[in-house]
Amino acid sequence: MNDEDTPGAEDGEEDFDQEAEPHQDGGADIDPSGFMESVRQTSAWLNSIDKMLEPARRHIRMMESTRRTIESVMGPGNAVYQVALDAQRQYRAIAAPALALQSDLRDIYDWHSRINDVVRSVSLPRTLLDQLAATAALFLPANLNGLNTEDLYTILEMGEDDGLSLAWAPRTETVKALLPLGTRKERYVLLADRRDDVLDDVDASLQIVTHPELTDMVTILSAATRTARTGFSEGAQALAGNVLETAMKRHGNAWIRRSFPQATYTKGGHHGTIGSALDDGDDWGDLTLLQVKHYLVLAGMRNAFGPGDTQDTFNRHLGAHEASPDTYRPEFVLPAILLAHALLRALNQDLEHPDDEEEDA
Repeated sequence: MNDEDTPGAEDGEEDFDQEAEPHQDGGADIDPSGFMESVRQTSAWLNSIDKMLEPARRHIRMMESTRRTIESVMGPGNAVYQVALDAQRQYRAIAAPALALQSDLRDIYDWHSRINDVVRSVSLPRTLLDQLAATAALFLPANLNGLNTEDLYTILEMGEDDGLSLAWAPRTETVKALLPLGTRKERYVLLADRRDDVLDDVDASLQIVTHPELTDMVTILSAATRTARTGFSEGAQALAGNVLETAMKRHGNAWIRRSFPQATYTKGGHHGTIGSALDDGDDWGDLTLLQVKHYLVLAGMRNAFGPGDTQDTFNRHLGAHEASPDTYRPEFVLPAILLAHALLRALNQDLEHPDDEEEDA
């Protein structure tokens, strides 16, 4: 679901377009220079307020779009619709005093923090997973749309077991072909057999990643896909592993903590941060609607940053510090590229919209 295609993008604006009445002073002698400076300062203040209110506009438009979409798909008498409607009501109740511009800047920041708390509190109990699958376009990467509840569980388990992420790539057809396979070896073989399709999907998806702080990493990961196409698997794995490490070091740990603020982070390093988030969300049904895509990205990353001297899946640390034919295997190439790609997609959304959880599906 592209941001520019978000339905109802124009909705929710009518409550935010009221302009404050200018204050009139009755003094007979007005200093023109002082008056103009006052106007300039007032204008700057109002502009700053307008910028701070923009996240609220986006949040309310998103909730209204979500509500309408769920209603059109499943009708108004279902639990997901009620969750969306309740959240929208909470937004408007919280927004009213701030939008009246009756509080100072510190109060407005506090108000915006409360808005974010409401978003994160919209829970996704297990009983609503079927409804989530029915409205997947709102909360899942586009390549996972149309999958049922059991498929989504299988993808999460597969991510942790096989050390890969299927978010945004590969294409839906390939994802569905992986689901009935019973072993990691079979799944790795299928990915290898469809190597060019998988790499095509990654290259196409990377076109979405345009944030300036990520474009260098996109360039290197694109080099990894070209290297993989030529059959130089060791070089492709090394490039993907280095992109994954760089992305985690620069932005990944902070993104995880923002995405899963309820987790307790007591362990150091990438592995500790990833493990804390995954362990806290061990029952997928306890995630909020907006955390599902993030969890899909994280699911395969525990193995990639895991400690130890041996591995059965791609491990970035061993590849960097224990280079050998065992740590560089042809079957690790596509999982490494898919992991790095999914993290860049997630970080691009986080950097482009730090105050807004809505993103392209």
